[in-house]
Amino acid sequence: MSRENVELVRALYPEPGTDIAALFRDEHTFAGMREALSSFLTDDFQSAAIFLGQTRTYAGLEGLRQNWLDWLEPWATYRTTIEELIDVGDRVVLLLRDHGRYEGMDAEVEIIAASICTVREGKLARWEDYADRAEALKAAGLSE
Repeated sequence: MSRENVELVRALYPEPGTDIAALFRDEHTFAGMREALSSFLTDDFQSAAIFLGQTRTYAGLEGLRQNWLDWLEPWATYRTTIEELIDVGDRVVLLLRDHGRYEGMDAEVEIIAASICTVREGKLARWEDYADRAEALKAAGLSE
């Protein structure tokens, strides 16, 4: 099932160049995303933000949105691109390069990040976002 897991995660990820801040902040846009994603998540789906040794965990699709809204609070715009997808059995590691612009600033910030997605029975069961790529690779049992 590993190849299918990688393809599922790739299909659920926003296209490169998508402003994720706008995607999650706009109720109408998120309503369409909610409808599109709901059948791809397990009933007990969780998302988590792991940053500076702390973990915030959220339940369900609305929790995923809140997770992103919490992260996006200081950002005017935020884009993310998948650099690599790594098959780790029932988990998929996404190596990411994010670009964001803080409110009131012209310059963008680059973040070298990662996510770990856990797939169960063909659906996404957990999505973990890491601001530190090395921490994500260690959590997945890999090294950089």
